[in-house]
Amino acid sequence: MNFRYTTLSIVAMAITGSAMAQLATPRSAVHSFSTAAEAQLTPREPQHAAANAQRGNGVVFSEDFANGIAGNNGGAGAWTVEGPNGNIWKFQNTGPNGAYTTGNQYIQSTTAANGAAIFASDSANTDWSVTPITIVASPVNWEASLVSPLLDLSASPYVEIEFQQRSRFCCDQSPFFLEVSTDGGFSWPTAFLTNPGLPLNQGAPGVGGGPVTTETRVFNLTNAIAADATQVKFRFRHNSESGTSHYFWQVDDIEIRMLGEYDLRLVSAANTSFDLAAAATYDSLAYTIFSYNQLRPLGLNMTVLNNGSMAQTDAVANFTVMEGSNTVLDQDQPVADFLPGEERLIFVDPGFTPPAVAGTYNVDYSITSSATDPVADNTGSSSFKVDANRYARDGGSATGYDDGDGAGGVFIFGNMFYAANAADLYSISVLLGAQSVVGDLVVGQVRATDEDFSLIASTEEIQITSAMLNGTGGTNFTELLFSSPFTVEAGTDYLISIEVYGSARIGVSGTSEAQTSFIYYNSPTQGEDWFYTTTTPMVRMNFDATVGIEERDLSNGVALGQNIPNPVNETTTIPYVLEVPAAVTFEVRDLSGKLVQSINQGKRGAGSYRMTMDTGSLSEGAYTYTIIAGAVKQTKRMTVVR
Repeated sequence: MNFRYTTLSIVAMAITGSAMAQLATPRSAVHSFSTAAEAQLTPREPQHAAANAQRGNGVVFSEDFANGIAGNNGGAGAWTVEGPNGNIWKFQNTGPNGAYTTGNQYIQSTTAANGAAIFASDSANTDWSVTPITIVASPVNWEASLVSPLLDLSASPYVEIEFQQRSRFCCDQSPFFLEVSTDGGFSWPTAFLTNPGLPLNQGAPGVGGGPVTTETRVFNLTNAIAADATQVKFRFRHNSESGTSHYFWQVDDIEIRMLGEYDLRLVSAANTSFDLAAAATYDSLAYTIFSYNQLRPLGLNMTVLNNGSMAQTDAVANFTVMEGSNTVLDQDQPVADFLPGEERLIFVDPGFTPPAVAGTYNVDYSITSSATDPVADNTGSSSFKVDANRYARDGGSATGYDDGDGAGGVFIFGNMFYAANAADLYSISVLLGAQSVVGDLVVGQVRATDEDFSLIASTEEIQITSAMLNGTGGTNFTELLFSSPFTVEAGTDYLISIEVYGSARIGVSGTSEAQTSFIYYNSPTQGEDWFYTTTTPMVRMNFDATVGIEERDLSNGVALGQNIPNPVNETTTIPYVLEVPAAVTFEVRDLSGKLVQSINQGKRGAGSYRMTMDTGSLSEGAYTYTIIAGAVKQTKRMTVVR
């Protein structure tokens, strides 16, 4: 796979109008830094006090920032700030502000009234000398840490940390990290990304995840402090290497708690597991719909944590797959001895291949043992669909729309797909949004995954009509048909894209892994180039041979579709369907009724067909074409242009 591309500022600080209305500088897509627990923890709701009491044996450190940097932590000591931009950390009971941070966005933590720690990136990147205020010409990716007092946790080496936060970031990787030191702050070998699962620029139009809210995060520190629990510090670091200059990070109500003896936690669960750095193909992306011809083993998996102070010796992982009321899979897997603080990724074994039965498949995951588990956080779920012909990565209904540069400039938008098996692709599906210009053109494309995303094949162009357009939540896809089916090769990756000639808005729904969904447009800062986007374009593959034939066209066991393209200059393709075997002949007549062409297709069995017709001998004008299948006739019109 190619890692040349840079991140797209597709939703960079976009509040109103085009998603490209406000942009930050695109950043390098590949970083050298790594984290200890990136993308491992899922957002959790704040736990009730009773649940916390059940989980462990008490709080060993707490902080609510009532005294600001001096600390309100039972005498543990003052906090410090580090890094070249440490002065951006503030302690206040009002929300952050700045050119892109408007309104009241203050954290709604338990003790918000007495203040919180706030890193206001936007404020520091705002030019306050002008009215109205604006973001500076070259926003800075700030580097700063808020560092705890020194803690001796040797009397309680099995602990977890919980805190409440409100965060939003743009326009590259999340910069918010919890880091742990066991040598008094000299080195920081353990780093946890604090907001995995939250999308880039959450809260902007078209971005999933809902509005920005206050959340509670919990991290197990047992392994992080094992080297020397007497010299522990932790810090909240805004990491400049992430390439992110906006928006803010607010932290409050921190607790370090002792763990109980037995507590299994299911950290995350998914249908597949995709690692950009390690993957050779796009096989294991989070596809939402699998067509019959692209079914293959799925890497159902769960990440589980021994969040207690005792080893677990009889843990069992369970994978259950249901299609409606039908149990498709119910599989227990014993887990080898599970040490305190250990986190483990467990895949279904043997692998699971969904059946070729259309429907929604709901997957339940659980981790259990014979020990009493005090908190019900050991289950998870996911889902996917199987369809006869559709192959998709989007969420199904539009959460927003993208229109490139918003000015009708060059605009190509699409997703990576992996073809597990060879098959004929008949159309590319796209969801078009309101405010697309009726009469402008769109075309579907199959592109290679080389450095330039070379064009391999194109559908016929279509003109946008008002009937194709959708609003928020829209589900009406438009089919862009190939004149002849394109055969995808087994074991091959493709970029399936839409190119717009004019102004069109293409739906987005869901979150894409980095470097797996792409846009080509004219960036105001980078010029025309490819960028990746983390919102999923609503662009799909369709293997339906009958696409273009409406159900209403079926009469007496025969259906005749509209020729593609129409108007036609040289050759055109005519789709048709037979429900029973028949001898098939096509007749072409001019408007006077004169027979100008006859094509004998011979005896055909029941099925879907496409016939290619050469119109080179026909004069410009209107014609009818008729299928004669046994005793059944159907007729449609076509136009020949020169």
